[in-house]
Amino acid sequence: MPQQKHASSSYARILFRHLRLSAENHRGFFDGTNVTYDELMALDGTIPPNDFARICRNALVISGLADLGLSVGAQLQMSTHGPLGVATFSGPDLRTGLTLLAKYGLTRTEFFDITLSAHPKGLNVHFAETSDLADVREFVTESVLSGLFAAITLFVGPGQFNGQLHFAYPKPSYWFKYRDYFGSNMIFDQPATEVFVAESMLSMPSPVADPILHQESVALCEQQLKAIVPGTASDTSVGAADLVSQLLRENPGRLWTLNEVAKQLHISPRTLMRKLDSAGTKFQSVRDTVSKEQAADYLKDPSLSVESVGHLMGFSDTSSFRRSFKRWFGETPSQYTTRIRSD
Repeated sequence: MPQQKHASSSYARILFRHLRLSAENHRGFFDGTNVTYDELMALDGTIPPNDFARICRNALVISGLADLGLSVGAQLQMSTHGPLGVATFSGPDLRTGLTLLAKYGLTRTEFFDITLSAHPKGLNVHFAETSDLADVREFVTESVLSGLFAAITLFVGPGQFNGQLHFAYPKPSYWFKYRDYFGSNMIFDQPATEVFVAESMLSMPSPVADPILHQESVALCEQQLKAIVPGTASDTSVGAADLVSQLLRENPGRLWTLNEVAKQLHISPRTLMRKLDSAGTKFQSVRDTVSKEQAADYLKDPSLSVESVGHLMGFSDTSSFRRSFKRWFGETPSQYTTRIRSD
């Protein structure tokens, strides 16, 4: 049996950014855990379930928002989930995306075992807790499902979901806020947490389908899956540029340096530069490509300001983000959002 992976520190890092915390002001974010700020900002780190659950409790206290999980989950864009997110969205249709989610979901977190089952009129996506989530059940479920629902919406379009969601806990006091994220087809206090997806939606094509990117990202998912199966050697055939892209996509919330990436790959910065040069690229180019993807994903969300997007991506100030954005896209964030939203 595969060994499920601790939650990626990128999820806690996005939560940290969402709360507008900083290196100087943690406000109790790490209280009761063995996690430090430096560890949170470490490349490709993970957080044990007990520490992650405590961070969720701390975040709820800091924010004072019972529905924090909903808003945080909606910000878990494609790039946040690394190769799995890219594979899901670059595939041909929603059915393929959900199938990949079930197959490779444990490469991202250990809280849920995700399985698919046929339904007479579609497909059920079943979320089984791998351990008792107790008092953070609502927070974790809201985060995961609001992120999933945002992905489904990308395929089917806003307001076009005609399936149903079941939640394995009683209706919370703020249940009406669920409508903003899931619509009205919800049932609480059910035996299991499930999402029913109607057959008519499963064939909806991805608006960002890319066969080559899909093939590459699925291969990276397979490599990650093998890495957590005892006794299975990982695939070392992935090129340097793909490895760097994989690390950067999986670790949003900070602008990683060449030295940090080289250290994580257990090679010298000079060797990494040489490998990337042999592949016809440079570290800055790879990082810019991933950063462009992340910025574009975030700016699709009209609830996020330019300042918020820059902060989520790890920029120290909005002006730095604006300058980088204009270099990437040839236009300002405001010009970009006006154009894509009008389209």
